[in-house]
Amino acid sequence: MAGLDKILEDIRSESAAAIASVTEEAQAERDKVLAEAQKDADAQAEKILSHAKNQADDLIARADSAAQLQRRRKVLETKQELITSVIDKAKQAVLDLPDSDYFDLLLKLVGSNALPQEGEICFNRKDFGRLPKDFASKLVASLPEGAKLNVSKEEAAIDGGFVLKYNGIEQNLSLDEIFEENRDRMTDAAGKLLFS
Repeated sequence: MAGLDKILEDIRSESAAAIASVTEEAQAERDKVLAEAQKDADAQAEKILSHAKNQADDLIARADSAAQLQRRRKVLETKQELITSVIDKAKQAVLDLPDSDYFDLLLKLVGSNALPQEGEICFNRKDFGRLPKDFASKLVASLPEGAKLNVSKEEAAIDGGFVLKYNGIEQNLSLDEIFEENRDRMTDAAGKLLFS
Protein backbone atom coordinates (compact mmCIF):
# COMPACT_ATOMS: atom_id res chain seq x y z
CA MET A 1 0.00 0.00 0.00
CA ALA A 2 2.87 2.21 0.51
CA GLY A 3 3.43 2.26 -3.26
CA LEU A 4 -0.18 3.23 -3.79
CA ASP A 5 0.09 6.04 -1.28
CA LYS A 6 3.20 7.25 -3.03
CA ILE A 7 1.40 7.23 -6.42
CA LEU A 8 -1.57 9.03 -4.95
CA GLU A 9 0.75 11.53 -3.30
CA ASP A 10 2.54 12.12 -6.63
CA ILE A 11 -0.83 12.57 -8.39
CA ARG A 12 -1.91 15.01 -5.71
CA SER A 13 1.37 16.84 -5.97
CA GLU A 14 1.20 17.03 -9.74
CA SER A 15 -2.47 18.03 -9.59
CA ALA A 16 -1.68 20.74 -7.06
CA ALA A 17 1.18 21.96 -9.24
CA ALA A 18 -1.05 21.87 -12.34
CA ILE A 19 -3.84 23.70 -10.47
CA ALA A 20 -1.33 26.26 -9.20
CA SER A 21 0.05 26.72 -12.73
CA VAL A 22 -3.43 27.05 -14.28
CA THR A 23 -4.49 29.40 -11.48
CA GLU A 24 -1.37 31.47 -12.00
CA GLU A 25 -1.94 31.61 -15.77
CA ALA A 26 -5.63 32.50 -15.21
CA GLN A 27 -4.65 35.25 -12.77
CA ALA A 28 -2.05 36.55 -15.24
CA GLU A 29 -4.64 36.49 -18.04
CA ARG A 30 -7.18 38.18 -15.75
CA ASP A 31 -4.60 40.87 -14.82
CA LYS A 32 -3.79 41.35 -18.51
CA VAL A 33 -7.50 41.62 -19.44
CA LEU A 34 -8.10 43.99 -16.50
CA ALA A 35 -5.09 46.13 -17.48
CA GLU A 36 -6.29 46.32 -21.08
CA ALA A 37 -9.85 47.07 -19.90
CA GLN A 38 -8.48 49.78 -17.58
CA LYS A 39 -6.41 51.19 -20.46
CA ASP A 40 -9.49 51.19 -22.75
CA ALA A 41 -11.64 52.69 -19.98
CA ASP A 42 -9.01 55.41 -19.37
CA ALA A 43 -8.87 56.14 -23.11
CA GLN A 44 -12.69 56.26 -23.32
CA ALA A 45 -12.84 58.46 -20.21
CA GLU A 46 -10.21 60.79 -21.72
CA LYS A 47 -12.15 60.89 -24.98
CA ILE A 48 -15.42 61.62 -23.13
CA LEU A 49 -13.72 64.27 -20.99
CA SER A 50 -12.15 65.87 -24.07
CA HIS A 51 -15.51 65.87 -25.88
CA ALA A 52 -17.26 67.30 -22.80
CA LYS A 53 -14.57 69.98 -22.47
CA ASN A 54 -14.96 70.90 -26.15
CA GLN A 55 -18.74 71.11 -25.72
CA ALA A 56 -18.30 73.21 -22.57
CA ASP A 57 -15.82 75.49 -24.37
CA ASP A 58 -18.29 75.85 -27.27
CA LEU A 59 -21.14 76.66 -24.87
CA ILE A 60 -18.99 79.21 -23.07
CA ALA A 61 -17.91 80.78 -26.38
CA ARG A 62 -21.52 80.96 -27.59
CA ALA A 63 -22.68 82.38 -24.27
CA ASP A 64 -19.86 84.94 -24.35
CA SER A 65 -20.71 85.87 -27.93
CA ALA A 66 -24.40 86.20 -27.06
CA ALA A 67 -23.54 88.33 -24.01
CA GLN A 68 -21.33 90.61 -26.12
CA LEU A 69 -24.07 90.94 -28.75
CA GLN A 70 -26.62 91.70 -26.03
CA ARG A 71 -24.26 94.30 -24.53
CA ARG A 72 -23.71 95.95 -27.94
CA ARG A 73 -27.47 96.01 -28.53
CA LYS A 74 -28.05 97.57 -25.12
CA VAL A 75 -25.34 100.18 -25.70
CA LEU A 76 -26.83 101.01 -29.12
CA GLU A 77 -30.34 101.16 -27.66
CA THR A 78 -29.13 103.47 -24.87
CA LYS A 79 -27.32 105.68 -27.39
CA GLN A 80 -30.46 105.88 -29.53
CA GLU A 81 -32.54 106.77 -26.47
CA LEU A 82 -30.05 109.51 -25.53
CA ILE A 83 -30.01 110.90 -29.07
CA THR A 84 -33.83 110.88 -29.23
CA SER A 85 -33.93 112.62 -25.86
CA VAL A 86 -31.49 115.30 -27.04
CA ILE A 87 -33.54 115.90 -30.21
CA ASP A 88 -36.79 116.04 -28.24
CA LYS A 89 -35.23 118.49 -25.79
CA ALA A 90 -33.98 120.63 -28.69
CA LYS A 91 -37.49 120.77 -30.14
CA GLN A 92 -38.93 121.62 -26.72
CA ALA A 93 -36.27 124.32 -26.31
CA VAL A 94 -37.50 125.91 -29.56
CA LEU A 95 -41.11 125.75 -28.33
CA ASP A 96 -40.04 127.31 -25.01
CA LEU A 97 -38.17 130.22 -26.58
CA PRO A 98 -39.32 133.67 -25.51
CA ASP A 99 -42.03 134.93 -27.86
CA SER A 100 -39.79 137.44 -29.67
CA ASP A 101 -37.05 134.84 -30.32
CA TYR A 102 -39.57 132.17 -31.29
CA PHE A 103 -41.34 134.36 -33.84
CA ASP A 104 -38.03 135.71 -35.20
CA LEU A 105 -37.08 132.09 -35.90
CA LEU A 106 -40.45 131.46 -37.58
CA LEU A 107 -40.02 134.57 -39.72
CA LYS A 108 -36.68 133.23 -40.96
CA LEU A 109 -38.42 129.95 -41.86
CA VAL A 110 -41.20 131.84 -43.64
CA GLY A 111 -38.65 133.89 -45.60
CA SER A 112 -36.81 130.81 -46.83
CA ASN A 113 -39.95 128.77 -47.61
CA ALA A 114 -42.61 131.20 -48.88
CA LEU A 115 -43.56 130.91 -52.52
CA PRO A 116 -43.75 134.01 -54.76
CA GLN A 117 -47.57 134.07 -54.70
CA GLU A 118 -50.46 134.91 -52.42
CA GLY A 119 -51.29 132.52 -49.58
CA GLU A 120 -52.06 132.14 -45.90
CA ILE A 121 -49.99 131.32 -42.85
CA CYS A 122 -51.70 129.26 -40.13
CA PHE A 123 -50.58 128.81 -36.52
CA ASN A 124 -51.76 126.59 -33.70
CA ARG A 125 -54.04 128.12 -31.05
CA LYS A 126 -51.24 128.84 -28.58
CA ASP A 127 -48.98 130.57 -31.13
CA PHE A 128 -51.86 132.51 -32.66
CA GLY A 129 -52.69 133.83 -29.19
CA ARG A 130 -49.14 135.04 -28.56
CA LEU A 131 -48.36 136.64 -31.94
CA PRO A 132 -46.38 139.83 -31.37
CA LYS A 133 -48.21 143.06 -32.24
CA ASP A 134 -45.67 143.88 -34.95
CA PHE A 135 -45.75 140.38 -36.49
CA ALA A 136 -47.70 141.41 -39.61
CA SER A 137 -45.18 144.11 -40.52
CA LYS A 138 -42.22 141.81 -39.81
CA LEU A 139 -43.89 139.10 -41.89
CA VAL A 140 -44.16 141.41 -44.90
CA ALA A 141 -40.50 142.40 -44.48
CA SER A 142 -39.34 138.76 -44.31
CA LEU A 143 -41.10 137.59 -47.49
CA PRO A 144 -39.26 137.13 -50.77
CA GLU A 145 -40.29 139.19 -53.78
CA GLY A 146 -43.71 138.30 -55.14
CA ALA A 147 -44.84 136.54 -51.95
CA LYS A 148 -47.86 137.73 -49.97
CA LEU A 149 -49.13 135.94 -46.87
CA ASN A 150 -52.14 136.73 -44.72
CA VAL A 151 -52.33 135.44 -41.15
CA SER A 152 -55.20 132.96 -41.12
CA LYS A 153 -57.75 132.82 -38.32
CA GLU A 154 -58.00 129.09 -39.01
CA GLU A 155 -56.23 127.00 -36.40
CA ALA A 156 -53.58 124.50 -37.48
CA ALA A 157 -53.41 121.16 -35.64
CA ILE A 158 -49.65 121.33 -35.09
CA ASP A 159 -47.32 121.55 -32.09
CA GLY A 160 -45.56 124.71 -33.19
CA GLY A 161 -44.25 126.31 -36.33
CA PHE A 162 -46.77 127.05 -39.08
CA VAL A 163 -48.54 125.81 -42.19
CA LEU A 164 -48.47 127.74 -45.45
CA LYS A 165 -51.53 127.40 -47.70
CA TYR A 166 -51.60 128.22 -51.40
CA ASN A 167 -54.82 127.58 -53.34
CA GLY A 168 -55.75 124.59 -51.16
CA ILE A 169 -52.21 123.14 -51.14
CA GLU A 170 -50.53 123.02 -47.73
CA GLN A 171 -46.85 123.26 -46.95
CA ASN A 172 -46.35 121.87 -43.44
CA LEU A 173 -43.58 123.68 -41.61
CA SER A 174 -44.59 122.53 -38.14
CA LEU A 175 -41.76 121.83 -35.74
CA ASP A 176 -42.71 118.15 -35.72
CA GLU A 177 -42.40 118.03 -39.51
CA ILE A 178 -39.15 120.04 -39.60
CA PHE A 179 -37.56 117.86 -36.93
CA GLU A 180 -38.79 114.67 -38.63
CA GLU A 181 -37.44 115.72 -42.05
CA ASN A 182 -34.07 116.51 -40.50
CA ARG A 183 -34.00 113.58 -38.04
CA ASP A 184 -31.13 111.75 -39.77
CA ARG A 185 -28.91 114.83 -39.83
CA MET A 186 -29.80 115.70 -36.23
CA THR A 187 -29.24 112.09 -35.14
CA ASP A 188 -25.76 112.10 -36.73
CA ALA A 189 -24.92 115.49 -35.19
CA ALA A 190 -26.24 114.49 -31.75
CA GLY A 191 -24.36 111.17 -31.96
CA LYS A 192 -21.09 112.93 -32.78
CA LEU A 193 -21.68 115.47 -30.02
CA LEU A 194 -22.55 112.84 -27.40
CA PHE A 195 -20.22 109.99 -28.33
CA SER A 196 -17.12 111.47 -29.99
